[in-house]
Amino acid sequence: MKVVDLMYASPNTLSLAKYNSLHYEKLVGDKVGLSSVRVNDQYRIEFEERTKDGETIATICNITELSNHYQ
Repeated sequence: MKVVDLMYASPNTLSLAKYNSLHYEKLVGDKVGLSSVRVNDQYRIEFEERTKDGETIATICNITELSNHYQ
C-alpha cells in the first residue's frame, strides 16, 4: 500500500524516478506501453501511463499486474 499511496501523491510519473527504491522504468519487448515500479525485491506494479494537459501521469485504477516477474 505504501507504493500505491506514493503513486497517488506524486503529481506525475517523472516524479517517481526520484525514488531510487521504486526502480521506475518504461518496459520494453512484449510489454511496450507499460511502466513499472517495484513494491519490494520480489514484486512490481505494472501500469499504463496517459498524457493529460501535457503531463504524463499514471492512472492508478489501470494497474495491469502485481507480478512476481522473476518466476
